[in-house]
Amino acid sequence: MRTEQDDSCNDAVLVERSISGDKRSLNTLLGRYQDYIYNISLRMFLDPEDAKDATQEVLIKVLTGLRTFQGKSRFKTWIYRITVNHFLNAPQRKMEKRFVRETEHLTTVSAHTDSPKITEAITEEVRVLCATAMLMCLNREQRLVYIIGEVFGADHALGAELFRTSKGNYRVKLHRAKAELLNYVSGRCGIIDPSNPCRCPKKAKVLVSQGVVDGNNLKFNTSFTKKIGDVVDQKKNTVSDKIQLDLKELFQSSPFQVKKEIDGMLERLLER
Repeated sequence: MRTEQDDSCNDAVLVERSISGDKRSLNTLLGRYQDYIYNISLRMFLDPEDAKDATQEVLIKVLTGLRTFQGKSRFKTWIYRITVNHFLNAPQRKMEKRFVRETEHLTTVSAHTDSPKITEAITEEVRVLCATAMLMCLNREQRLVYIIGEVFGADHALGAELFRTSKGNYRVKLHRAKAELLNYVSGRCGIIDPSNPCRCPKKAKVLVSQGVVDGNNLKFNTSFTKKIGDVVDQKKNTVSDKIQLDLKELFQSSPFQVKKEIDGMLERLLER
């Protein structure tokens, strides 16, 4: 369970206490970042169970390596660098292996005669699912660069640190990822371009009928009180391309999930 005590302490104080064996401080420290790690993971790997597994793997690396943190960078940078390195190098997840079949299936509309009842919650589930699935068109580094830089709004200095490159090279990586994603989305998503045939309510009927989406067990439009755009630092956007801005809004209007299972996972790790 998360604690209120020490919430006002900065990371450096909590790190020092944690290394000294204070589990309450350690719980507070990691609790500040676990939900961000999970939400990045969910957009990286598309499947909630894989996202939880990847989050646990990162937390284990942080716990085992905490004593090596020397304070040469901010703790935030250190923990996100571990996250980036792990997500780039972890074994391929199941939705990555199934990308070609599954993503085409999710992001195109096919005719269907059945008309199951579609609620607003189900339509939103499909919108978030399809948007997340479209990220799978990017290779792993491009996907992570886009999620961290565009969706979660990391500035170029932090992005360069996380990917161990210059700010100029990071900007190039982000630009290429945005261009690649836009190229893939063009001709598919009706939210981004009204001339495209795909509409969320229409697609929802297909996916519910095929059993891909279960209205009684939502996986993406659930476990949240805020959207991603509510929890990230918003920068003045200098991009003049309306389609790129719409694409960014498509992702930032998705739920920022807070999963009780992650709290339980952290508690179990701390009990070891």
